[in-house]
Amino acid sequence: MTKDVLAASDIADLLFNIADSRCKKSYEQLFVHVAPRLLNFSRKQLRDESMALEVVQETMLKVWLKAHLYNSSKGAAMTWIYSVARNAKFDLLRRTKHQQDWVQGDDLWPILSEERDSDRLPKEFEPIVKQELQERIDQLPPAQAAVVRMICLQGVTHQEASEALGVPIGTVKSRLRLALQKMKEALDE
Repeated sequence: MTKDVLAASDIADLLFNIADSRCKKSYEQLFVHVAPRLLNFSRKQLRDESMALEVVQETMLKVWLKAHLYNSSKGAAMTWIYSVARNAKFDLLRRTKHQQDWVQGDDLWPILSEERDSDRLPKEFEPIVKQELQERIDQLPPAQAAVVRMICLQGVTHQEASEALGVPIGTVKSRLRLALQKMKEALDE
C-alpha cells in the first residue's frame, strides 16, 4: 500500500485491522488517505470551514470507534465512511440548530474593561462576580477549565487555543460548550 493511492480493498483491510486489533498504524494510513477527501466533501456540503473540520473530526473518531460495524458484503469501505460522514454532518447540523440559544461566554460575565452603563453591574460587585466566576471555573474538569480561561478570560481565538493546547479545534469548541453549559446550570441552581 502506498500513502498516495489506496485501492478499495486496501481501505477495507485497514478498517478490518482497526476493528480487530485497534491498529494505530492502519488508522494513520486510513486517516492520511481519507481525511483530505472528507474535508473537501464537507467543505462543498457545508460551505463553512470550521464545521467541515468538525465533521471530519467526528467522522474519523467514529471510524475508529465503530470500524467493527463495517460489513464488506454490504458495500465498499469508502461508501461506508462517507455514510458515517453524512451522519456526522446531520448530527452537527441538528446540534447547531438546537443551539441557537447557546450560551456565549459574554452572557455569563461582564467584560470588565468596557465602560459601564446603567444596565451593567456596579463596580463594587465586580470582585464578588470575579470570585464566583473563578469558583465556577475551578469546579470544571481541568481540560474544560483551561479552554474557558484561554477563550473567555484571555480572549484567544478557538484556533489559537487549539494550537496552544495541541488538540483539534472541534475538541476546543466541545470543551467550551460543555464548560459553559455546566457553568450556566450551576448559576441557575
